[in-house]
Amino acid sequence: ELSGRIPSAGSSYAYAHESMGEFVAFITAACLTLEFLVSGSAVARSWGDKVVEWLNVELNAGPWASRILDPGYNINPLAFVVSTCCTVLILCGVRESKIVTDFFTWTKVLLVLFMAIGGFVLLVPSNLSPFIPPEFGVAGVMRGATTSFF
Repeated sequence: ELSGRIPSAGSSYAYAHESMGEFVAFITAACLTLEFLVSGSAVARSWGDKVVEWLNVELNAGPWASRILDPGYNINPLAFVVSTCCTVLILCGVRESKIVTDFFTWTKVLLVLFMAIGGFVLLVPSNLSPFIPPEFGVAGVMRGATTSFF
């Protein structure tokens, strides 16, 4: 009975509304909104910081890039631009959002395949010993993996 009451495009909000009532659904919607806000702002901030670093390190853009794109005070104008672009894309519609999502998904898949194949081609087996460097230990490997991941 419950699955018949929830639309096929239902979410955790729809499930909470049908199974536990309107108040729990309201709390669920608030939590989802907070989750999207925090994760979206973290990703936008990360992209903004990486663009500023890329301009300064790779392109030697000069002091103007830092003054404009990283004014300090925990303000990141590029994060605002990324968030605004994503919001405009979502407002354009599902078809446009799906096209962009598919493009980035295939780009990421191709990059992962490129890195994996390149890693196997350029593998030097002697570099695998010791597998965990004693000067860093397991904690250092985990710290490096965490830094690489996000």
